[in-house]
Amino acid sequence: MYNEIQNLVQNLSIEIVSREIIKIKKKNSSTFIGKGNLIRIKNDISNNNVNLLIINNNLTPSQQRNLEKFLNIKVTDRSGIIIEIFSKRASTKESKLQVELAELIYRKSRLVRAWTHLERQRGGTTFIGGPGELQIELDKRLIQSKIVNIKRKLNKVKGRREIQRKSRLNSKFKTFALVGYTNAGKTKLFNRLTRKRESSQNKLFETLDTKISKFFLDDHQVGVIDTVGFINNIPTQLIESFHATLEEINSATYILNVIDVNDLNAQSKIQTTKKILRETGVSDEKISNMINVYNKIDVSKSKYKTNQNRIFVSALTGEGIDNLKERIKKELINFH
Repeated sequence: MYNEIQNLVQNLSIEIVSREIIKIKKKNSSTFIGKGNLIRIKNDISNNNVNLLIINNNLTPSQQRNLEKFLNIKVTDRSGIIIEIFSKRASTKESKLQVELAELIYRKSRLVRAWTHLERQRGGTTFIGGPGELQIELDKRLIQSKIVNIKRKLNKVKGRREIQRKSRLNSKFKTFALVGYTNAGKTKLFNRLTRKRESSQNKLFETLDTKISKFFLDDHQVGVIDTVGFINNIPTQLIESFHATLEEINSATYILNVIDVNDLNAQSKIQTTKKILRETGVSDEKISNMINVYNKIDVSKSKYKTNQNRIFVSALTGEGIDNLKERIKKELINFH
């Protein structure tokens, strides 16, 4: 999954001037990386005029502070990068609240200079440079107050969603939640099934807001839920912040796991998806009955054979969509 962190970083338009895999036998409790490697990294930073070090792992606040003091540059970890991408992608009021909550939880015990957005309106970069560089310490009471306020607002959202879910249950409205790794093509498939025109670009985490729509399949009215994409080692702060959104997956009648058929790490990502689903409260029964939808077959010239739990489609061209609809119809008939 080495290429994954590169893709994440490049999605933030950060220039990568050097990259390295360091084998660590034992994590240094103070700096994560051992002193010998740190001295060498410090020399590389000086020689290459580097101003940001990204660790493809999760650092403790003290490890981040100690690394910054020793290297004299900004340091962030995997969680920080993912949260930063979410911050840039958030467009609706709800997703902005969810991302801000994740940022607050993540940053509250870390260096103040990361908190440039406390000094201005939301938007833009949250941890690279900015006017917060000269601050020394965060007012944790202010942060905690913000966290409480945002959670109060998100609880209202949660309440509205619960009312909507009950309404769907009462009307016997069957829903299929599209889940899976980020950039697998869930939104494009959502658009193909529902004839909507939701934004669907070749970007990581293009979709942050849950979208619900429907289409008719013979006499059946079918609900489709588009959800935020998953990623390996997703920050716990984001799982907590997006809990109200992820509850839609838990309440769905069925789950369609959308997979990029061309991805060499597809099997690993399927396991990651299952792991996150369990962490968000989805039952093992629902996960075991999940239908795998292999998308983007238009990219490959290979021949694919659809079976009970492996449907091959191209959300872009529409190839294989009829097979998927037949599989959905079969589930609806079996349900009754």
